[in-house]
Amino acid sequence: MTNPNVRDGAVPPGLPDSPDPAATAALADQPVSRAQQALTERNRALQLIHSGRPATATVDALHDTGARVNGRAVTEVRLLVDRPDGGAYPVVRAALAPAPDADLATMAVASSGRPRRIPVLVDPGRPHNVLLRWDLRPAS
Repeated sequence: MTNPNVRDGAVPPGLPDSPDPAATAALADQPVSRAQQALTERNRALQLIHSGRPATATVDALHDTGARVNGRAVTEVRLLVDRPDGGAYPVVRAALAPAPDADLATMAVASSGRPRRIPVLVDPGRPHNVLLRWDLRPAS
């Protein structure tokens, strides 16, 4: 079935005659940059798994970003990471929830009612580069 508004290969009214090269290039670059970003994030995580310093962090806040990866929520996690000297410093990370059906409201609070403490791995050279270890047993 042909469109009665398009005659002899003419472009329908309101559409440009040819695609904008800059827009086409930007669209072509998006998947590559996302793939590169994912690869960079994976490499950082692998580096932390091999050389990160084990620490504990307190979950200060946990928010659903609305994005999903394999059914799991992408969350913004605000942490207070424990320092060896007894102090703590704030870190904000994007992280996948540990399970697709994870209840984010209860993930930030331990069964005792206090803020949840979780194991993390800290990059010794960049202390704000932190890997959350959801798969390990919570510290509290």
